[in-house]
Amino acid sequence: MPCLLHLVLTAPLAGAGKTYIASTVIDSFLSDQTPEKLAYFYCNQAEENRRHPESILNTLIQQLVQTESEDNRLLKPVVDVYNQREKKGQQSSRLTLTESQELLVQLTDIYPQTTICIDALDEVDHGIRLTLLKVLRHVVDESKNLVKIFATTRMDTDILLQFEMFPRIELQPDDNANDINQFVETMVQSAIKDKRLLHGIVPSDLKVEICDVLCERSKGM
Repeated sequence: MPCLLHLVLTAPLAGAGKTYIASTVIDSFLSDQTPEKLAYFYCNQAEENRRHPESILNTLIQQLVQTESEDNRLLKPVVDVYNQREKKGQQSSRLTLTESQELLVQLTDIYPQTTICIDALDEVDHGIRLTLLKVLRHVVDESKNLVKIFATTRMDTDILLQFEMFPRIELQPDDNANDINQFVETMVQSAIKDKRLLHGIVPSDLKVEICDVLCERSKGM
């Protein structure tokens, strides 16, 4: 069965709604009772364990290993890796990138279809994230079954070059301008009504100016 890198969602700025969309996609998969397997990760450059490829890959593996069998039996690829590491006395050490890469391929071979969702790829450490991107490409290329990847990222060149041949949706700051304008107007009106803005004494022309400035400076966020 052919493999497929499904979709990359990009935006030029933070706060454009990428994480909200990623969360919605993930929730949709989790609520859908299908044989398709899902693994996901939210990257965050502010947290040590959420910006390194090793942590991301280990989390994806943990999710793919989880099964609904009553005996909680470990999948064979995991048992094989443990046995190999036991012989070397390395049971407690972190999986290497090579081990994680091959284990991901073997695990995706078990399921008819696998989707991997990663939010904020651009927040992975810049100097090493190419390693993560290459692992994802390897899994997509080498898995015997269908593997789809849904990723969100800012439009960093190194990431886009890795995925340049695959479908991409770009979010622009003005894509949600109408929603932002409506939200700003509602909140300003509420602040005036509750007398939290200039004690509730706001001429209509000043209200319009306040809304215009806020909407202009929001830049899609």
